[in-house]
Amino acid sequence: MNGENVQIATKFASDYEKLVNAVSWGVDKRQLLSIICQYHSSGKKFDSLSYLQLSDYIKKQGKWTSPLRTSFNYSFTAMLLTNFEDPYQGFEDVQNCYRLLIDKGFRNSSYTYIAATIAVLTSIEHKHDMSKCASRAMAIYGEMRKEHFFLTSYEDYPLAILLAQSEQNHHGIINEIEYYYGALSHGPFRSGNDLQFLTHILAQGSFNNRQALAERAIHWFEGLRSRGVKVKGTHYPIIGILALLATPDQLMDEVMNLYDVFKEEKIFKWYRDMSLLVAAQLVIKEKVKDSGVATASLAVSIEAILQAQQAAVFAAISAVTVSSSSTSSS
Repeated sequence: MNGENVQIATKFASDYEKLVNAVSWGVDKRQLLSIICQYHSSGKKFDSLSYLQLSDYIKKQGKWTSPLRTSFNYSFTAMLLTNFEDPYQGFEDVQNCYRLLIDKGFRNSSYTYIAATIAVLTSIEHKHDMSKCASRAMAIYGEMRKEHFFLTSYEDYPLAILLAQSEQNHHGIINEIEYYYGALSHGPFRSGNDLQFLTHILAQGSFNNRQALAERAIHWFEGLRSRGVKVKGTHYPIIGILALLATPDQLMDEVMNLYDVFKEEKIFKWYRDMSLLVAAQLVIKEKVKDSGVATASLAVSIEAILQAQQAAVFAAISAVTVSSSSTSSS
């Protein structure tokens, strides 16, 4: 067992316990695991005091019906603290972008806040016109709805923002998505929302040979399964990111070595699915830092996709938590 991986897992577990002690006992533990993954991926140190101060500040700014007053607040707080030098100014920038997205037709939801955060972060990197990007994203989202009405929902907002920054016209982007969906839906992947998320991720790539990229995603699925991983829909997005970055031969051992350590940690006892997501994200973030592994543009895309993927997990867990609470109280 690699000593460095053991240290990573031990520090992760320690920070997780700090977060558990800082927040409400009713927060879904998978959400808290994702939050600590956000900190470790970014290299930022988790500090309970600054975290709770920002969380309370954000909650006070939101209306009673705002997602910022739900458990999503905890995830959103982590996004700001790990992505902005000044998280309070970052919050103001995201709020302004959020209002812009609402004006363009996006609905009031946690996914719109995620989309706004990604729009702000990528506009800083790419110098994009945010208003044009928002309009283009809504047009792409509309095309997604036409192709897959029952699969497309608010959770696709963040990736619509990323796809809007492509140089292709939105019909070309939808064509890419449809190609990957058709190529992968025949097996071993299952059709549905998770596969659609994966196809949106693959469409971010600048691969000249999309057949090769689709095959690489299949090889990742089969490679993980051959190593004893029970691959589920929740793993599809991370498989897409891994496929964009490398072949299984290049990266599988590193992912599995860290996964094998994490899955033995007590905090992952009931959340084995999360242990693979966390291990893969940490390996990906480390590899993206290596300029020899990814081009600058691909590195930026992967960083943004990771944000979208992880934030979608945040929001999905928050939604399930809210739904469960409503059901139990009725």
